[in-house]
Amino acid sequence: MRKDEEGNPCPETLGEYRDICAALAGEDNAAVKFLDGKIADQGRGAKVLVSDHQMRMLLFPLLIRKGAS
Repeated sequence: MRKDEEGNPCPETLGEYRDICAALAGEDNAAVKFLDGKIADQGRGAKVLVSDHQMRMLLFPLLIRKGAS
């Protein structure tokens, strides 16, 4: 795992972010569907190049959108 801006461990791969989103909001949400699309293109083990803060800003609003893409 990599470190976030405060030095805490955070997800490193698309698959890790997907697992966290699915655990928080279930399989039927926009964040999981978005990540599934990225994983289909790049693979589950693809390393995320943007900061954890940027990923949270992208994914958190999607988590509350039930099933939307």
